Amino acid sequence: MVIDYLETCDFILFISEAALRKLIRDEDCKILNAQTMAYGYLSEKLSGRYQISKELTQSGENRNPAMIRWMAVLSIYYLYQSIPDEDIPERVRLNYEDIIREIERVATGKDNSTLEPTVGSDGKPRSGSSRWTSNVRRSHNPFG
Repeated sequence: MVIDYLETCDFILFISEAALRKLIRDEDCKILNAQTMAYGYLSEKLSGRYQISKELTQSGENRNPAMIRWMAVLSIYYLYQSIPDEDIPERVRLNYEDIIREIERVATGKDNSTLEPTVGSDGKPRSGSSRWTSNVRRSHNPFG
């Protein structure tokens, strides 16, 4: 699956256009491959809670701002993997680490997300943690 979710202007928030051109060297497949890798990570971490594949069908202003940011930062980090480590800007590594922590918090339900939740077999959106939806509330009264 090749992902073409991001637009050039999405990258430019995190990397200069000249640096981006230097990284891809007129090989657009590098951008597509980096986006595919970013999607793979996000799908692995978030698809149990959110409709990640559905989000990737969106375009333009209909795209989720958090997903754009996550995809752009992850994609840029993956693009930089093709050059020597000492040439990777510290900012790229720090942005990547920040985004990974943020995604982990969203994946575990510690942070909210505006992504569309997945739907359970009952047709209702999943709230994330099964402990809130699978057990019937019990009374604390031992006699009743």
